Amino acid sequence: MRPQKPRRGAHAALAAAVAEIGESARGEPQLGMAEVAAFLSVSEGTLYKALDPDQAGEFSYVRARQITERYGCTALAEDMAMAAGGIFVRLTGEKVGSARYMKTIAEIGESIHAVVRNIATAAEDGRIEAVEVRALRMRESIAAALVVLVTHDLHLKQILEAGE
Repeated sequence: MRPQKPRRGAHAALAAAVAEIGESARGEPQLGMAEVAAFLSVSEGTLYKALDPDQAGEFSYVRARQITERYGCTALAEDMAMAAGGIFVRLTGEKVGSARYMKTIAEIGESIHAVVRNIATAAEDGRIEAVEVRALRMRESIAAALVVLVTHDLHLKQILEAGE
């Protein structure tokens, strides 16, 4: 048997999902193959072929969705989001209006305020220098605020769709 090529793309994402499932369901990443194969009612050999870039094994979107829903793994969602040019953000599940939710909303406001304040301070001389961007960690602050904001937007969307 020849050695397997390094996994990339969909093969790597599926392998990560199987390991994630093994860890969460059975306590060890290497036990994911047996867990997923049993859940999907396929042999471990069939599943292994889907993980091997040199094999003709296929893994359908339906099966990917089934294991994602069953086990709550994120590896496949993260890969799909990146393939589409985006990022995956898991919804927090916090109830709108809860203390934790309101604290997070306050943190969003504070983060955005800090970003605007830093940009205004840096731009006082009419331009923003690279050293200021690095020193004030502007990009990191913007990214953090956007991730939290998108998470809450998606949560509100979910609430809206459930109420229709």
